[in-house]
Amino acid sequence: MNSTTNQAILIAVEDPVLHPEAMHVAAATGRPVIETTHIGDITRHFHRASAVLIDAAVAAQINNAKRRSRVFLLDSDPGPSDWKTAMAIHAEQAILLPAQAGELLSALGRNDKQIAVAAGHMIGVVGAVGGTGASTLAAALAKRRAVSATTVLIDGVPSSGGIDLLLGVEDAPGARWPDVGVRRGTVQAADVLKALPSTPDSVVVLSTARSTILDPFVLSSQDVSAAIDCFVEADQPIDAIVDLHAEQLDEDLVGRLTHLVLVIPAEVRAVAAARALYLELQQFHVPITCVLRHRGWSGLDVSEVEEILGVEITAEIGSIHKLAKSVEMHGLSGSLPRVLSTACDAVLGEVLA
Repeated sequence: MNSTTNQAILIAVEDPVLHPEAMHVAAATGRPVIETTHIGDITRHFHRASAVLIDAAVAAQINNAKRRSRVFLLDSDPGPSDWKTAMAIHAEQAILLPAQAGELLSALGRNDKQIAVAAGHMIGVVGAVGGTGASTLAAALAKRRAVSATTVLIDGVPSSGGIDLLLGVEDAPGARWPDVGVRRGTVQAADVLKALPSTPDSVVVLSTARSTILDPFVLSSQDVSAAIDCFVEADQPIDAIVDLHAEQLDEDLVGRLTHLVLVIPAEVRAVAAARALYLELQQFHVPITCVLRHRGWSGLDVSEVEEILGVEITAEIGSIHKLAKSVEMHGLSGSLPRVLSTACDAVLGEVLA
């Protein structure tokens, strides 16, 4: 991975004295800078940036269980350094600024090729209202992305009935949500990938389960968050497409996503609901891509929807002949319909830019 984000330096410093010192050193490297103290933004970029500059106040809120390299705990000169906090977050060094600015600059100047940054894209997909086809789009995005990257489709909707049905792998052997103990924090992503079922075109699927008896397991947003953490902290880049319901979108979960795709029916009430949801989602500081869905008769066109929402529509998905029957009979197998494939390419082009 060699995107601008992976070359950037993440500065998470609340201290008003340390902050300008950290910015000065980071600017001297010539690298892009991501500056934030918002825990959701920090979580999203922590394993993707080339280096992390952090102070004790912010460090108390993060977890570096994977022990990524080039985390630097900053304290003000003359010190002393907070070694207890530095050890707790597995910092590479505790740095006093401005006294050790030169030392920090040298450390930041190391070649990125020497650094193992393994964090893929965590893409949430949610419908503005029910019945938008968000799950179908999530599955299609996973199929499209799996062509070029290790990709997991995560079923994040407790009442979905199982997204493995949508891909036609309901009979494939492998673990489902009740079998995957990601919340224990000791499960390795590589082991999870091996345990889960996958499609013939290499989409790994983490789906809810079906049972003839009452299952005590109830999928929660905490479970979904833990799964995202597991894949973010993998030793190789793993992309995840997460099918979500609007009611699940709390700060803890959304803060782990690198991007959110909002599927909006081209209908008056649905667009009104989308506007309210979009405003709510903006507070989470996650990039949002909007997709317009035509389901039967549409009361609004693209320009009208864009005017109401105040944002651009990235892709449109019209009614696809026989898709519902095909998915019902065989799942979303084989090649994607051209309309769906084109929409996925437009979304991924924006998400991966």
